[in-house]
Amino acid sequence: MSIVPRDGSNSSHEFWDLNGLAMSMWDPFADFPFPPSISALGFGSSMNTRVDWRETPRAHVWQVVLPRFSNEEVLLELQDERMLQVSVESGNFLTRFKIPDNANLEQLKADINHGALLVTVPKFPQQPPTTNVRLIPIDATD
Repeated sequence: MSIVPRDGSNSSHEFWDLNGLAMSMWDPFADFPFPPSISALGFGSSMNTRVDWRETPRAHVWQVVLPRFSNEEVLLELQDERMLQVSVESGNFLTRFKIPDNANLEQLKADINHGALLVTVPKFPQQPPTTNVRLIPIDATD
């Protein structure tokens, strides 16, 4: 039996099988006791943050989205063992990540624009592998 979502359905949990019979999806968390407010967990506004990392051929790039925080509240620290920490003064957000060994910490730079922090760490230039190749003369005896 196949199930397909019904176009125009008011319920996101309602599906129709190929015979036109309505089926509802089982929600495993329907009876789970969630707190009345997610802020009761103490996460505050950090629940809407996002950290993305990508590696390009020339750099490591992190983007940290910090909505509702002003640029003055965001703190960026480089700690021992190549650890980069992003936090906000209010204490509602803190994340740490290790910078890879092939990144040049001396050229680390950061820019923030409308709550989006962009951290770029260029990679060390790659040296071509050294090879010990030498030409060996061949003696010809006729």
